[in-house]
Amino acid sequence: MTLQIRHKKTVLLVPAVLVVIAVLVSLHARWNTNVRGADSFCDGLLTSKEVQAALSGPGRVSEVSSSSAGEGTLFSCTVERTSRFTGTADARMTVRTNDTTGAFPYTTNVWKYPAARSYFTGGAVSDHLGYAILPEKCWGKAVDIRGSRVVLPGLDGTMFIEARVEEGQADREGVARILSRSARDIAAAAGCSNGEKGAFDGLSSPAAWRASDPGAICGLDGLTLPESTLFKGVVEVGREQVNDASTHWACDLDLKGTSGSRLSFAATTDPDIIAAAKRERRFWEALPEKQGYAGISEAVLHCEKGDVHFSTRRSFEYDGVLLKKAPLNVPTYAAFGRATFQNFLNAAAPAYSCPKPVLPS
Repeated sequence: MTLQIRHKKTVLLVPAVLVVIAVLVSLHARWNTNVRGADSFCDGLLTSKEVQAALSGPGRVSEVSSSSAGEGTLFSCTVERTSRFTGTADARMTVRTNDTTGAFPYTTNVWKYPAARSYFTGGAVSDHLGYAILPEKCWGKAVDIRGSRVVLPGLDGTMFIEARVEEGQADREGVARILSRSARDIAAAAGCSNGEKGAFDGLSSPAAWRASDPGAICGLDGLTLPESTLFKGVVEVGREQVNDASTHWACDLDLKGTSGSRLSFAATTDPDIIAAAKRERRFWEALPEKQGYAGISEAVLHCEKGDVHFSTRRSFEYDGVLLKKAPLNVPTYAAFGRATFQNFLNAAAPAYSCPKPVLPS
């Protein structure tokens, strides 16, 4: 009798175990894979495959929110990757049309550290932010959309596709491919496409950090930081990271000292960046002998092979130090920035066969 009872229990137990396993497999597939998931999101603007590549890692990708207008020329699409019991953090990303003014990747506090980015034709990506600029003839045809509001671009708006990773960390190449493809699709929909020009052609990679040579900062012979902008123990020459892409060159300085200051230099021959910068030249001064236009920390120079955009940008921490050294003295504070930019132009301009202008005071 005892043997028969045990046999019956075993027979009953096997199907129960199989049911539990089947349920667990089904839940795993539902929570952590895209089995039977959507093929695309936001009315076909993003495919499931490219979202999986951008938000790499185990999990299920899905649409969070979507809005569009202008017959496909503007949109905002938020997607996410979630998982359970995998030990992987969730990730969320918003891709949308946007507009701003000027050479924004090098002149605004939103787009910091240009050397840390990975560049591709028409744009760049970091671990949390990316852009792809639309052709100049598109500017004003595609506009910004924020939630349910359509925001018309300014007369000088630079139109671009923006990707912002709000949670987690994205795969740079995956995001770059989304930006590149979306920019081409939006341009085609707006009737301002450059054809296949700007197709994704790979990413540049920033070099490793290295100690700065005080007499050849960023590897540029003769580039030094003006003595007036250095303060012992607070702001001193430290280390640097350089990114030398085909049309973009950038160098980020991590300055040594208690202030945590940063400084970036950049030069680009990208025609869309130059076009965006030129729209701001009413705020600059014309350089003598038709050398170009310049402001305190930004310039477009007319060089042998075409125009080149040069810029410098200081961190908030560095600005704070300089402001303390020149309280209520705007000319002195401006002179700090002008001296740094002048040194950069003197060292970098010859590499592009550009004139070495004297910046207006």
